[in-house]
Amino acid sequence: MGKIIIKIISIGDELLIGQVINTNAAWLGEHLSDAGFQLDSTLTIGDSEKAILDAFNACMDADLVLVTGGLGPTADDITKPTVCKFFGTELEFCQAAYDNVVSLFKRRGFQMSERNRGQAYLPKACQYIPNTYGTAPCMWLEKKGVVFVFMPGVPYEMKGIFNDELLPRIKARFQSVPYEKRVIMTTGIGESFLADKIKDWEDNLPEFLSLAYLPQYGMVRLRLSGRHEDAELLHSTLDEEEGKLKQLISEYIFATQDQPIERAVFDLLINKGKTFASAESCTGGNIAHVFTLIPGSSEVFKGTAVTYATPMKTKVLGVPTETIERYGVVSQQVVEGMAKGVHDLMEADFGVATTGVAGPSGGTEENPVGTVWIGVASAHGVVSQRFNFGKDRENVINRATIMAYEMLRQQLITD
Repeated sequence: MGKIIIKIISIGDELLIGQVINTNAAWLGEHLSDAGFQLDSTLTIGDSEKAILDAFNACMDADLVLVTGGLGPTADDITKPTVCKFFGTELEFCQAAYDNVVSLFKRRGFQMSERNRGQAYLPKACQYIPNTYGTAPCMWLEKKGVVFVFMPGVPYEMKGIFNDELLPRIKARFQSVPYEKRVIMTTGIGESFLADKIKDWEDNLPEFLSLAYLPQYGMVRLRLSGRHEDAELLHSTLDEEEGKLKQLISEYIFATQDQPIERAVFDLLINKGKTFASAESCTGGNIAHVFTLIPGSSEVFKGTAVTYATPMKTKVLGVPTETIERYGVVSQQVVEGMAKGVHDLMEADFGVATTGVAGPSGGTEENPVGTVWIGVASAHGVVSQRFNFGKDRENVINRATIMAYEMLRQQLITD
């Protein structure tokens, strides 16, 4: 059996106007791929009969069509009547679906309304698939050999149904091809420079492997992946090629799994039994924020001092007033004083500090918008570096946060 064609249709006006981000398609694509199925395309449409029918017809060259959204109890949820029109059937009462809705309302302590009773009316031609996560039904229909599966648009419900009910059925119906991927996280090098560095290796990859560059704030994620009928050959070839890649760019790798840099730093701190604290000006507490999202971060993170106002750098961190007046707030001398100050104040093994101009205003000829000084203090002294992260405020904050962790990571490695 050859490759099957899988398409996704996402229904909802809210997706088209940007009120809700369509995370369902991305999630389905990833989980289908992990299961050995390759997604062909996705289509996002509004809540209109014409748009839905046009989308259904456009997908008749597929083997499997996954549809999310439009199955709620409100007037704008018109998917079920439109499904009936497309499949030449009609709505009928489904006792199993009704019992599921009643059970859900009872568990949640709510009174079921007549509107929610409407959730139990399904296309007569469909196979009902229970939704134990919500009231919207899941339906399986077929037309001319094409399987259409309809799922709720609520991500929590869709993910639960897909994992519990649909993926096993899809695997039983369609043949998958073994798929495997490796992820390498890099920082300190831009995408184009990275591509130049590994060009010869990439050009000689086996035809069943591919490399994707996935840049984000201050880092590039590399995804090496492949599909092959021989799972053992796929695995061993990935091992071999991943090893070659690591040798070429070892100095830029901070993780060999899909994780943020702060997680890699957390693991190093735990393994080495070290602690750190942060003193933040232009990053406004973001260094502390992303780190404390990690469970167990209290074991290695002492705290943060968000000394946003200039006098607080003196009052809290002990940076001399004359240093600030002589060199300016955005300077090597001040960031090193901040790093040393928080290191001593919180009795941490490492103190990380940032000061800069996040923008969009406040820049000078000497320190234009995007200028950031980052310092890391330890018992061995203080290291610092000047960067410019561009003119977008959010970008400056996020890239400064990532680079602060990279500088801390480098110090941990050499400590």
